[in-house]
Amino acid sequence: MNIGYLIQLSAKLMKGNLQKRLEEENFTVSQWAVIKDIQLQQQFGATIDSFTAVSIAERLDMDKPTISGIINRLVEKGFIEKKPHPKDKRAQIISLTKASVNLIPSLEELNEATIEEALKNFSETDKERLVSYLTNLVVNLRGE
Repeated sequence: MNIGYLIQLSAKLMKGNLQKRLEEENFTVSQWAVIKDIQLQQQFGATIDSFTAVSIAERLDMDKPTISGIINRLVEKGFIEKKPHPKDKRAQIISLTKASVNLIPSLEELNEATIEEALKNFSETDKERLVSYLTNLVVNLRGE
């Protein structure tokens, strides 16, 4: 089997499995990715510019129109809010609402269940190696 094909297929299957689980919460994988990205930026004390649609799109490797649509749907659902950027009139600051903060633990459980299912026959050493290999792959492809 071709390694590129296996990587693509495993990513597609993981995403499909997670999507089925997230449907219980009326969420999509992309919406979850945006919520999780914002939460991680908050945890790491990122600067205000890390909370714009453009910066979220860059981190998630999505285009601006796609991320804008996802953000707008999350605003409609009451999970994120947009506020004017204090220094850039063209940008808005994206933040989590209390509703999304309260929902994150259950979304995390669904995400973890997907990962556990995918890695159920892996030893701890196998898991550590996989993380290392995938991290190297991402670094190489991003040119870092």
